[in-house]
Order: sequence, then C-alpha cells, then structure tokens
Amino acid sequence: MSRRRRIISTRLPRLHNGAVAQRPSLLARTLHAILPGRPRQALIAVSTAPGRWSDALSFAVDAAGLHALSDNDAVIVACAVRVHEGRLGVGLTADDGSTFVSKERVVRADPATQTLRIWIEEPARACHLLFRNLEPDGKPTRFDLFAVAAHVLPEQRSFAATWSDRSVDVIEGGELGRLLEWAQLIWDTPFPRKPGDPPITTSIEIVNVEDLPSLLGMHTPAELPPGVKDKALADWKMETDDAPILKCLWRARAPRRHLEFGTWEGFGATLVAQSTSAEIWTLNLPEGEAATDGTSLYASTDAGESIGWRYRTAGVAARVHQVLCDSRNFDTSAFAADFFDTVLIDGGHTPDVVENDTEKALRVLRPGGLCVWHDFCPDPDALSRNLAPLGVVQAIVENIDRWRPLFDRFFWIRKSWILVGERKA
Repeated sequence: MSRRRRIISTRLPRLHNGAVAQRPSLLARTLHAILPGRPRQALIAVSTAPGRWSDALSFAVDAAGLHALSDNDAVIVACAVRVHEGRLGVGLTADDGSTFVSKERVVRADPATQTLRIWIEEPARACHLLFRNLEPDGKPTRFDLFAVAAHVLPEQRSFAATWSDRSVDVIEGGELGRLLEWAQLIWDTPFPRKPGDPPITTSIEIVNVEDLPSLLGMHTPAELPPGVKDKALADWKMETDDAPILKCLWRARAPRRHLEFGTWEGFGATLVAQSTSAEIWTLNLPEGEAATDGTSLYASTDAGESIGWRYRTAGVAARVHQVLCDSRNFDTSAFAADFFDTVLIDGGHTPDVVENDTEKALRVLRPGGLCVWHDFCPDPDALSRNLAPLGVVQAIVENIDRWRPLFDRFFWIRKSWILVGERKA
C-alpha cells in the first residue's frame, strides 16, 4: 500500500527561459473551495517559451524527505495536467536541472486532463520536478497544472525474481504476474490490461543456454560470443547476443518453410537463410513499428527501402517473400494448417499485436514445429529499462493459460530474450 508524502511543494514554482505563468486569484480559489459543481481549478497555467527542449517550470523536491526513505522504498510522483497546445515533457531531474532521474513523460495536446505517474529511478538524486517544451516545431506549449502529489511504495523499488537463482528451473505463473504488475508501475501502465484478467496458473520451464544443444539433439554447443556470461540482460542485443541462440534453434530444426513477424532491416530473415535452406515469409509494416504516441520507433531504418536490406545484401532474397502489411490484416487462409515448420514472432511489441501474431502463427504452424517469441525477457532490470519486453511479457501473461495446452514444451532460454514453444505433435 502506498503512502502519500509531502515531498514536492507547489507554492514556490520557478519559471525558466521567459515562460509565462498565471495563478488563479484568491477570490477564484475561495469560490472553488466553497461552491460545489464548479470546474476543476488549475494550480497554475503556463505558456512555455519558444524552442524545443526549452525548460518552462520547475518545483523543488524536498531532499530531506527522500533521504528519510529506506533503500528499497519506491517513489511515484503523480501530476494532473491538461495540455492545450504543443507537447509537454515532465520528469524529475538531479541538482543540475538537466540530468533525468526518472523517465521523461511526453504529453500531447488533449482536451481531457491527464494524470501522469512518474517513477523516480534514483530518489536520492531527485531535486527538481521539471516541465519543458517538447513541441518538435519549437512553438510554445500551453498547459494547466492541476495537482502534484508524491506516493511512497514501501519496499517496492526493486523486484527479486526467484529464477535469477540458477538452481530454480521454472517460472511460476503467479510470480511472473507480480513481476509484470511491478514493471507496469515503473512505466505507468503503458498498455491496457484485459478486463477481468484472472491470475495465471501456468508455469514456464527454464532451459539454460548451455543445455539447449543437447535438448535439441545437437552434438556441438551454441557458439556464444565472449563476455556474454557477465553481460546484463538489460543491455542484450539480438544481433550479437541472441543471434547464436537463434541460429542453434534454426539449425536444429532445419525448417523447409519459415514465417517471421517483423522484418525491420532483415537481420532475422538473413540469419534463417544462412543457417538453413528454408523458404522464408516475412511481414513488416510499410512504414515500420510506431510508438504509442504514433511516432516511428526506429525512424528511417524501419521503412521503405530500409526494410529487408540485409537479406538483399546477403544475396538470399530469392528465398524470401517480403509481405508489407499490418499483421492484424495478414490473411493466413492462403496457407495450410501445417505449412510452416518454424515461426519467429518479433514484430509489434504491444500486447495486442503479440497476441494477434501468435494466434495467426498457431493457425499455420505444423505439429512439432517451433514457435519462437523474441523480446520475452522476465528479468526485472531489463523490464524496468526496456519497453519492448514489457509488452511481450504482458501478452504471455494474459494468454499463457490458453496457449500452453497447444504445446508439448514451453520454455524460456536462460539467459536470453527468447521464449520457445514446441507445437503438440
């Protein structure tokens, strides 16, 4: 249970770079307090100065109040704002006023009041609650601030997953659900949850990466890059760290036909083509994956001619069928129910898209075939620092009780960002 703490005072705001602010008069505040049914009264109305990244308004944080917390207490600052024009950035900064000790939240113009819950990553360093202009064209942003409050969550700054212990060989569903809830606090629930979603009961097996070749019937170990043993999962990269593991999976199964959700530059398709003789179908949005605010996540590398350039450069394009469409509109009726031997789900990372791609993969994956989800990473540090695995983990949590009976084996490869399901024979 959270405790509300008076860590930030809104009485003495500081204006920056010529920003203009107005507070309601004493009369307006009095009438609002005594007369029922009046519209909500803003604490302060602000117009930022022109210029993207221009600081506009800040409030001091009570450092003594934060230092009084225990080492594992979490702090969330809630701000209620209404942005009339432009784009507003809100976050907690260190004493230099520019180094963020929280994720900066971006708020677009909207007639509704929006409440942001900002997780302070480093409470001991938090000194300012900062509001600044993020409008790309540099025009001023106008916004109203209605409320600021700080909430302390005792003993919730970190999450200790039992499977960080190498002796633990299973991810219990209930604990995975609790990890998801904790990570959603950090990100302020970026993806809607399914209504009435019950606690999951299904567990996920853990296979250590060094045991994977023998599990797959191979006699040679996976060729992992040097130093990967000590690398944090939060810093993991598909191209360098997961690629040897994926290559091991593809070589072991030697698919004739492979389906991939998410082409991007074509690294995944190239890896399959160079590891096997498979014919490959790969899907991608024509303009690439977008963030929740509609902006491109990967800019020019995930659109137009950049899509799939790696497999074309590698000379394997003759075996690749590039499909440009929203996977939610992908028609699987052209394929038989046992058409594909392997599937890689690595397209959109929101839970609804991961669910869609999985459901469509299951319609065309043969018995005994492999379904592989990339960006499944049940590591607390990775989930707190990367949004993509949060969406994938949420999709698995919300659907695993339905999907698990369709597979003979269902396991996470430790350590990696890879979840594998072997379709029932």
